Amino acid sequence: VFFRATAEADSLPKSVAEIIFSGRSNVGKSSVINALCSQKNLARISKTPGRTRSINVYSVSLRKWIIDLPGYGFARVSLREKELWNKMMEECIIKRKSNKTVYIIVDAFVGPTELDFDMAKWLKEYNISFKIIANKCDKVPQTVSEDEIQSKAAECFDTDKSNIFTVSAKKRNGFNKLKTDILKFFNS
Repeated sequence: VFFRATAEADSLPKSVAEIIFSGRSNVGKSSVINALCSQKNLARISKTPGRTRSINVYSVSLRKWIIDLPGYGFARVSLREKELWNKMMEECIIKRKSNKTVYIIVDAFVGPTELDFDMAKWLKEYNISFKIIANKCDKVPQTVSEDEIQSKAAECFDTDKSNIFTVSAKKRNGFNKLKTDILKFFNS
């Protein structure tokens, strides 16, 4: 259920647990949220990068949230607006004192970008737990296995394969393992 959109993370009430989706503009964060929640129009989808311009909060249950942040990287917005987005991300991820895990969504076909690696490095510096969602797996050649995608991503992000989730929001494939992981986090 959509809970709130805000530009100020400190205006949000205290939560019990937060799953935060981060990723570059146009990687499919909103599509992943829709597929994960089995709803077509819960999160607004656009083909134009940079449509998510606020911290969008979805309530899973009482004070347990999924948070969609503005994308980083390419978006046709002013430098000032990009700086505001960076501030929003920092306030939401670093300054809010809540039990949280960040899922960095990367494009499985394009592969992780330097911005994705920068995000992972930044999260490590602040000791923030993160995992990787490789979206758009339907675009990857069928000769490349899910295990190969997970192994490569685990190597690139210096993490365990169990922290890598391969999905296709378009085809709505691969979400069972991700849902199980999120529910485990919310129930811990």
